[in-house]
Amino acid sequence: MAFPARAVDLELMTPPGRYVSVDTHRLHYFCVGDGAPTVVIDGGIGSAAVEWRAIQTALSGRTRVCSYDRAGYGWSDPGPAPRSTARVVEEMREMLKQAKIPPPYLLVGHSFGGFNVRYFAANFPDEVLGLLLLESSHPATAMPRDRKSVAGRNPFPTQAPKEERTESDDFAVAGYLNSRRKAIFAQMDEISAFARSAREVEASPALPDIPITVVARDPALGFPEAAEEASWQQGQRELSRLGPRGRFVTAEGSGHEIHADRPDVVVAEISVMLDLLAIPTAPENQR
Repeated sequence: MAFPARAVDLELMTPPGRYVSVDTHRLHYFCVGDGAPTVVIDGGIGSAAVEWRAIQTALSGRTRVCSYDRAGYGWSDPGPAPRSTARVVEEMREMLKQAKIPPPYLLVGHSFGGFNVRYFAANFPDEVLGLLLLESSHPATAMPRDRKSVAGRNPFPTQAPKEERTESDDFAVAGYLNSRRKAIFAQMDEISAFARSAREVEASPALPDIPITVVARDPALGFPEAAEEASWQQGQRELSRLGPRGRFVTAEGSGHEIHADRPDVVVAEISVMLDLLAIPTAPENQR
């Protein structure tokens, strides 16, 4: 979650999207624009779909862009445990099916969402055309190569940008929604299943030959310890080498929450990916 919860106008609390049922619970999703491939966004632990609305709007003249609330977050119902990547992706695919959003997709994953979209692409390669990983989790975060215990250590970077950013209504709504009991339990469940998720990602097949772009934070805004930050940056570069068409980009002036700190970078890199996939811009009268 990019911002702490604060009081928000109740008029902003109306869900902007729609609901679909995935077995035991409902998931809320929100799409804008038209065109193909559909861009599908999966956020980090504690995030909500509404955080991505400005980015979705900026790209809506180009193609369809969808975000959604994982089980327990935002306007979605809680879901069954364990909340690991394999279960998340199963529910994501069912959500897309029920919402009649056909593949192939350009998948965007932030932080823990990076685990999920990587697993999705590896296990369902015919459904994915490209990956954009924003400060993605890396399996070594939960399972370091030296196998030393990381019990009790927050696997995510914590520093914020040096300059205060302005909190938008969308992020205020996300903070409010994800301060609720169901979202707090969803966070706890995802964190407790984090090592399991890492194992699921590592056990997946190799990624297909698709464009992969990794966007990492500004190293000056990462972990305070230089060695720890260097390790994080190395992991991000490793992710960009998961396929032969990988790219690595640094989001200058951004901390971990790139979609909050530098949404322009996110929009630009999705646009670059669409260019690589040769997706034409929608006519002016469709914007």
